[in-house]
Amino acid sequence: MAHGYTPGNLESNKFAHKKESYYKGLETIKSLGYSIDEFIHQFPAFTGHMTLSRFLALYESYKSTLGVSGHIAEIGVYKGASLLFFSKLVEIFENQSFTQVHGFDWFKGNEPDENESMIETHGYMAEYEQLMSLIKAQQLEHSTFIHKIDVTKELDAFFGKYPHLQFKLVFFDAGMYQVVKTALPYFRERLTPGGQIIFNQFNFDVAPGETKAVKEFLPNAKIRTFPFNWMPTAYIIKE
Repeated sequence: MAHGYTPGNLESNKFAHKKESYYKGLETIKSLGYSIDEFIHQFPAFTGHMTLSRFLALYESYKSTLGVSGHIAEIGVYKGASLLFFSKLVEIFENQSFTQVHGFDWFKGNEPDENESMIETHGYMAEYEQLMSLIKAQQLEHSTFIHKIDVTKELDAFFGKYPHLQFKLVFFDAGMYQVVKTALPYFRERLTPGGQIIFNQFNFDVAPGETKAVKEFLPNAKIRTFPFNWMPTAYIIKE
């Protein structure tokens, strides 16, 4: 068991041969005595190329939506890495615009159904208060909002309260069928033409529910991928 799921035999196994050297590398880095300041300011010296490729993929999607009206949403926030990455891109490229970043999570971790046996119950569970403190420490409260709700039950009430909200970029990073099935129609309806929806685990054996939900709701969608990146695995553009 690692990071909230059990690896399968197909897509999740493609990079299994890299795990041993990766974790040995982490132990070596830990033993070298670098400071927190150095980990932050010299981060490319420590971050693996697959992690960098993930954020480059998110950047490419964000960059392609510059000039499209709407906010950014992430469904499944966890510890906030990609959410705060988007927040900082907004600070760099859209500092004078109304663009905001909205994160949706219930902070109870995964709740897989009977067809999602490789996903650990309550895996990927993070602390809401810790994330809010991190946002405040970096003075991002003006542009970054965390909505602590169950998206399978509470989106009607949320969008009833904020009916004007439109999005240009939506990132699904939950991986579970019920979450994607319920939330995708709400965010697809509010996605500005030219905007993108990104899927972290489309066509991925550990989380087959995401693929099932996307195909049920958008059976004819043109689904693209990032050829240089492992996850996120797919995105669609609203025509």
